[in-house]
Amino acid sequence: MQSYAQGREGSFTFSLTPTGFVWEVPAGPATIRYTAVIVGNSWTEVGERVMPDRPPMRFFEMTLTRIGDTRWPGEGAPGPQ
Repeated sequence: MQSYAQGREGSFTFSLTPTGFVWEVPAGPATIRYTAVIVGNSWTEVGERVMPDRPPMRFFEMTLTRIGDTRWPGEGAPGPQ
């Protein structure tokens, strides 16, 4: 997976799971792990800082819900509901 964020970039391990995917970014002695679960129209993703011999520390969570089809960008994005 290619990622560009906060002036950093890189290619990182990306693995499919039965319900979504996981990708990881090495960060010194830690690993930053993002886990996504996709069920129906919902995508939930969490970010965790993983250190050896310590429980993962969650620092990010989002849940997205698909609201419908769109022909974006040609016909514009769907509006808020």
